[in-house]
Amino acid sequence: MHIGYYVCLCCFVCFSDCLGNQNKNKACKPPFHRFANSCYYISRDQVWGDEAFARCINIGGYLANFETLEEAMLMKHKLKKMNSGLNFFVGGRNINRRKPGGDWRWIKNGTMTKFSYFAFGNSQPDGSDSSAQDCMFFHVGEYYRFHDVYCDNYNGGYICEK
Repeated sequence: MHIGYYVCLCCFVCFSDCLGNQNKNKACKPPFHRFANSCYYISRDQVWGDEAFARCINIGGYLANFETLEEAMLMKHKLKKMNSGLNFFVGGRNINRRKPGGDWRWIKNGTMTKFSYFAFGNSQPDGSDSSAQDCMFFHVGEYYRFHDVYCDNYNGGYICEK
């Protein structure tokens, strides 16, 4: 009886693990490409932050969220290797200009997630109630650290996630 239970449990655990690994290795549909545990689309088209937000939605994604520092560091390394010379918009948004330094959240399909780490560049974020820098990008001039920027008058590439 115990052997049968053990064999059955092992089969269930192995099968569940195999299914989990299949999802991690599952191919991404174009224009997205697998990187780490997600599908990303890195666009060099230079657009405003709000336009980048809309373009990601239009292709079935959202501006990339980097919920962990490890994810952000992996993407930062990839952007450095691309050597494009561009800044890239990502899905961080300031939801409270009145709070010193802002209240930064990852925006994903209508859900907001508070940042769990701080990886902004020197003297960043520097937006305020009178200087609405509510969008965020990887800034090429600071080795792709995060910077807050205006959503409607600054051009950059963008990174979508799915």
